[in-house]
Amino acid sequence: MGIFNDPVVATTLAIIGWAVFWHHWHGLGITLGYHRLLTHKSLVVPKWLEYYICSGAYFALMGSPIVWVGVHRQHHQKSDQPGDPHSPRDGFAHALYKWMTYTDKVQTDEELRRQAADLLDDPLYKHLGSTHTGYHAHLCLALCVVFRIVLFFAFGWACVVGNLIATFTIFWSTQFVNAFCHEPNIGYRTYRTPEDSRNVWWVGLLALGEGWHNNHHAVPKSARHGLQWWEFDFTWMTIVLFERMGLAKRIVRPSKELLEKKRIRVLDGAQEKVANAVEAAREAAGAAGVAAREAAEIATNAAREAGQVARDAAETVIKAPSPEGV
Repeated sequence: MGIFNDPVVATTLAIIGWAVFWHHWHGLGITLGYHRLLTHKSLVVPKWLEYYICSGAYFALMGSPIVWVGVHRQHHQKSDQPGDPHSPRDGFAHALYKWMTYTDKVQTDEELRRQAADLLDDPLYKHLGSTHTGYHAHLCLALCVVFRIVLFFAFGWACVVGNLIATFTIFWSTQFVNAFCHEPNIGYRTYRTPEDSRNVWWVGLLALGEGWHNNHHAVPKSARHGLQWWEFDFTWMTIVLFERMGLAKRIVRPSKELLEKKRIRVLDGAQEKVANAVEAAREAAGAAGVAAREAAEIATNAAREAGQVARDAAETVIKAPSPEGV
């Protein structure tokens, strides 16, 4: 146990411990608070608990709850189509981070308020910002700085360092959902949905369950995203804990019949892929046939021209006058 008495080791472990704690606190603020509670109404908790959970997202630089919810609801309505705020179809960098700099270009303030009309009656959420102007971002940044100053005086610099590490990891894990979980060549799909959503296991772990994104797009209101036993969903485990404590109610659970129905569509999708592959093979074979015919025609013409040249040469030789004296 002597190694734990080493100041460097003790400080490192303290930073790691704080980072793990803050990663989950900030992460639940995003995944449980902003996403499953506010955006999709997947469950109901007491207002004081809702505020506490959502504060984790706000202090992770997620900005105004109203803006976050409005943007995410538009993402579901126009996913991977024109008007989607952060589709990789507009470029991977756009989906990862660039979209945050011009959300007002894809969503007007009027549309934002329409998307998040249910949150406008909450005075706290409304005060934190209900437009795409810089006000809500600047306010969030200022309060985040104050929050970390308080942490420093309350718990010391190891706590602040751990918090900054966690803020970095959880902030980008959210962006990873936008980018990696809509890339066609990454992860897998369990359900057939009209957009490119994917289940990506490592994003699922890092983002506390949000990486099971195809499951989420298949049943957006489901409070549970990891629908298979191997799809670890820390946020769902927290919801179950709150339910057993009597703090979470009206939890949306998709029925087995609904999931099975959507699974059958996956089979249809597989059959469609096979049909598309067969059609592509037919087209390739047809193109190869056309190319072969064109090549044969070129060869025939070349042979015909070569024969004509040979005949012309022979005729020239025959018609040439005989040398004198022969």
